[in-house]
Amino acid sequence: MRNVFFIVGILLYFTSCNKTVDSSQVAQEKPIAFSIDASNATISPSSNFAVTVTLTSTIPSSQGIKIEAIVSDQTNNNSITQNPAISNTNIKNTISLINLPQQHWCNATIRVSSVATPTNTSSQNFTVVYK
Repeated sequence: MRNVFFIVGILLYFTSCNKTVDSSQVAQEKPIAFSIDASNATISPSSNFAVTVTLTSTIPSSQGIKIEAIVSDQTNNNSITQNPAISNTNIKNTISLINLPQQHWCNATIRVSSVATPTNTSSQNFTVVYK
């Protein structure tokens, strides 16, 4: 009988223990960093403009990164519809700005974020015009 109480006591002890996770043990993603091959006052020969996005930080997770382009017309501040964001694990990606209006300067923002942690994001801006 004494052994039964001992075994029951041991079982109760181990089932009542909660394992806590120390926040310092959780792997933190490094901040997103990237470069683009476009600069302010870029001139495009057509209504489409290709931009190469190169991740200079490590891929934040096995889920990779999401890259999106946001473009607006400086003349009237209207948003210009772009292709959907892309998600992948490539270090180097080429995206196309589309629907650039002729003879209108546009503000372009390239935003890169972690798919696993959307708050881990970085963006770069430049201006472009379709001549």
